[in-house]
Amino acid sequence: MPFNYPGLSAIIYWIIGLIATILLFASVLFHELCHSIIARRYGLPIARITLFFFGGVSEMTEEPQDPRIELKMAAAGPISSLLLATIFGIAYYSTSNLQMPPQIIAPLEYGFWINTFLAGFNLLPGFPMDGGRILRASLWLWRKDLVSSTKIAARIGVWLAYLMIAIGISLTFVGLWPTGIWLVFIGFFLKNGAESSLRHTLVNKALLGISIEDIMTKNVKTIEPDISIDSFVTEYLLQYRHEVYPVLKEGKILGLASIQDAKQIPKDRWKTTSVKDIIRPNEKIPMVRPDREAIDALMKMSKYDVGQVLVVVDGDLLGIVTHSDILQVVKAKTELNL
Repeated sequence: MPFNYPGLSAIIYWIIGLIATILLFASVLFHELCHSIIARRYGLPIARITLFFFGGVSEMTEEPQDPRIELKMAAAGPISSLLLATIFGIAYYSTSNLQMPPQIIAPLEYGFWINTFLAGFNLLPGFPMDGGRILRASLWLWRKDLVSSTKIAARIGVWLAYLMIAIGISLTFVGLWPTGIWLVFIGFFLKNGAESSLRHTLVNKALLGISIEDIMTKNVKTIEPDISIDSFVTEYLLQYRHEVYPVLKEGKILGLASIQDAKQIPKDRWKTTSVKDIIRPNEKIPMVRPDREAIDALMKMSKYDVGQVLVVVDGDLLGIVTHSDILQVVKAKTELNL
């Protein structure tokens, strides 16, 4: 900054730096909000927006089912950044011609470059960045195949990530280690994002059209809350292959008891401690209806960080769906290319 705007006091440089940092995060937030506005317009829920130092992510709970919608949604971010870059650029040009003080000119210049960089970087054709999503949507429109389009875009994203990592490592060896480390970090972030997004697409595609009723386990083994942990272990955990059991009393769901819950109690207290003392309460158990889509069960497992959901209608337990049940369906449909 002193090179571009010499002769200012240290406090002015700090103030300009602070303003530039605020502009960076405000620009990223505006970029992600534009994604979210388009997504919500087409009925795609956004769980949250997460900001990083180098960008942000609008976390969708559903993927778009139409390539045209994805194209509009992906393009909204770069277009918004280019719009801000134009506004800041015009303001910077005007204030420079008017010879206004650096405290005004400098933040406007940084606002221009920040948004130009955001637009350019996000337009790189590496999935799941905006450019990669635009590429996937275009391929999807042309090939009429979401999975193959995602694989191509994700593969390009991984190649781009490896290129960034290689350039970053090279820069560290020639003394530009801050930029090099930055590129390596972004490269790994992009690689993980591409691979994760591809898995997410494959799972969504495999579960499309499958209801919870299709995959749930019926006639679930349940236990009474008053039996001892010793009985729970010997009569259930060691007799059957399940790790989790719904706890019912007079047909009412009280909670879940698992092998992990039993492990929390010392073995010398198993005969004197009942299951009701270790169950996870009802309000902490994810539940779904049987007519919901299988992907809803997976999303609830992810949200609650559990391996199963109960299938319930009007308080009555109809079945249970585990993470293994869903993975089995995904594996079978993926291997059979269905």
